[in-house]
Amino acid sequence: MSRLQAPPPAPVRSMTELFAIAQAMETDAVAYYNAMAVAMRQRGSAALADVFDRLAAVERGHVAQVDDWSRRQHGAVPEPTRLRWSPPDTFDVPAGEASRSRLITPYGALAAAVRQEERAFTFWSYVAAEAADDEVRRAAEHMALEELEHVAILRRERRSAWHAERGTRAPSRHLTLADLAERERAIAALLAAAPEQIAGARRPELAEQARQAVTRLDALALDHGSEPVASLTGETCSAETRSGDAPASTDDLLAAAELLVDAYLAAAEQSQNDAVVSLMHDFAAMAVTRLAALHDEAPGT
Repeated sequence: MSRLQAPPPAPVRSMTELFAIAQAMETDAVAYYNAMAVAMRQRGSAALADVFDRLAAVERGHVAQVDDWSRRQHGAVPEPTRLRWSPPDTFDVPAGEASRSRLITPYGALAAAVRQEERAFTFWSYVAAEAADDEVRRAAEHMALEELEHVAILRRERRSAWHAERGTRAPSRHLTLADLAERERAIAALLAAAPEQIAGARRPELAEQARQAVTRLDALALDHGSEPVASLTGETCSAETRSGDAPASTDDLLAAAELLVDAYLAAAEQSQNDAVVSLMHDFAAMAVTRLAALHDEAPGT
């Protein structure tokens, strides 16, 4: 598989092809986490092996869901022969390379899993956007929504691991719509002035998305004033606090982008206002795609 850096090489033409792609990606994830679990046990890291076992079990559940969906619709499990191109590799590095690292921790394992799900979300968003067939588009949108839910779950798990490794709990941060608009404004400014290697060819598009987000957030803030819409704790909040409110470097940009993913997901879950929930879901999708692009282009990733 090739690393996800761009839209798929061709639109997905049929549901049988979509099922084959989904099965291949989920099966690859099972194999990756299984290999990591075996490697961790071989070096005596039982706790970390348990983390990977749990992730593998989750991915096996995804494979079963895809198989069931295919059976209901076509009477058979997906066929690998339906693949016209190789699905992208959504992991940071191959399992063999990752398992040799002596620095990996439960938090690091979960962070890698988060990035994998973010890339999978981006992939299915691409598929949906390029689909000519309405059924394929709806199915790809469903897959993208599933991946976004997985992102939210794994990010919560990652925060728990962060607290456990440090034996302390970071203070909560309560964010308003105006706070979110300010961070989008800072991201837009940095992206507009950033060198080409940051976010690659997508830099102008991401900057424009941030500017549009500012406009929509400012408008919504007029109706909600200083009411907090998201409460955050954890490593993302602390990292963003250290870097300040206006990102000035690639690391600061990543910290601000991380915080906005968590903030939008939290607001979608915590808000009781339907208009806010709907907008936060849209922004969470945008923020996850942006973060995946920034991670893939950032030096050393």
